[in-house]
Amino acid sequence: MRINKKLFYGIIILIIIVIAAIIVKFFLVSEKSRILKVINEGRAAVEAEDVEKSMSHVSLQYSDDYGIKYLIVKRILIDVFKEFDGFKVLLDNIEIEVKEDKAVASFDLRIIVTLHNQPGYLVGSTDSPAKIMMYFIKERLKWQVIKVSGVRMPNL
Repeated sequence: MRINKKLFYGIIILIIIVIAAIIVKFFLVSEKSRILKVINEGRAAVEAEDVEKSMSHVSLQYSDDYGIKYLIVKRILIDVFKEFDGFKVLLDNIEIEVKEDKAVASFDLRIIVTLHNQPGYLVGSTDSPAKIMMYFIKERLKWQVIKVSGVRMPNL
C-alpha cells in the first residue's frame, strides 16, 4: 500500500508542529513564569505545613535585614507550624522583575491561621496586607529565595 505524498508531508508537518509546541511549552518557559511557580509552590507548601518543601525554595545563602539566615528560617517555620493550624496564604498584585540571574517579586500577602479554634492573621491584617519584597537568585538552574522583606509577624 502506497501513501499519498500530500498525506505523508501533511503528517510530517503536523508532527513538527506538535514537537515545536512541546518545546515552547516545556523548554522556553519565561523566567517570570518559573519564579511565579516557585512562589505558588511555596504558598502550597506553607498551607500544607511542609517544612522541607517550603525550605526547598530557600537558598542556603539566605540572609535578610534582620540577620536571619537559612537555619533560623527553618527553625521559625518548624515552631510556627507546631503552634498554629489551618494556614491559608493569600497573595495579590504579584509583580516580578528579572535581570539575568537575579529577580525581585513584590506582592501583597496575608496569612490566616487558627489558634485554639480561633482564626487570625499571622501576616497582614483585615485592613491591609503586608507588602512583601522577595529576592531571588538562580542557583543550579533553579530560582531560590535569598531575602524577604516586609514580613512583620506578631511576637510568638
